[in-house]
Amino acid sequence: MYVVLAVIIIIMGILLSREINKKKAVQAKYEEQDRLLTRYLADNLDMEKRLADIRHDYDKQQEMADEIRRIQQQIGLLKHDMKNHTLVILSYLEENKTEEARKYAGEILDKLNRMYTYVNVGNSLLSYIINSKLSMAKELGIEIKAEIENLPFSYMDSVDFSALLNNMLDNAVNGALKSKGRKLEVTIVSEKGFDVITVKNSIDGSVLKDNPNLSSSKDEPGHGYGVKQMKAVTEKYEGDIDIYEKDGMFIVSVMLG
Repeated sequence: MYVVLAVIIIIMGILLSREINKKKAVQAKYEEQDRLLTRYLADNLDMEKRLADIRHDYDKQQEMADEIRRIQQQIGLLKHDMKNHTLVILSYLEENKTEEARKYAGEILDKLNRMYTYVNVGNSLLSYIINSKLSMAKELGIEIKAEIENLPFSYMDSVDFSALLNNMLDNAVNGALKSKGRKLEVTIVSEKGFDVITVKNSIDGSVLKDNPNLSSSKDEPGHGYGVKQMKAVTEKYEGDIDIYEKDGMFIVSVMLG
């Protein structure tokens, strides 16, 4: 009887062991499927991000092409009119109407100054942002100084680079518009192995004294608009951002690379 009982126990042990192994195999199968599904979803999310970046770059390329065509059209129209403008000035001079000639020539120069010449620095995204923002600033009557080097910024995602530079320029344009001087200076150069973006705008009084936290609302954007985003992008690429005031100018300088 004891032998029979022992055999039954052994058989039950074998069956239980098989059941456990079977459950382990099923669990392992589910875990493998879950791992493959997670990997598949991650790969698809990465592909979606890449596709979004490609679409973003394509849209910027199209916008840049439109901007180039607009500026070229302006230049073409101006060249077409230059002959007529010259004849008008000569006719004034022949009639000794020097004041009228001077005034007419001044109007032509003002029109030329309001036109922003297209800048191509090799980096299509940088070229687009610079030209669109500075062209807008010029049309708003802001005096512009710019020094732009051909820097690739290849280590940055296009979305991050666009967010950083657009926010810097938007803030500066808004700040310049609020000042009497209406001046804007942009410098993008390589210094000691670093890429340095510096944007300055004229101010009538200390912005940092009146608003040290650079807070801003969407209804009335100011220097604080997008500052968190600029800082976040700068930190992401282990760079430094410096915000200060000097000689009647509000200055934001970002060092990357």
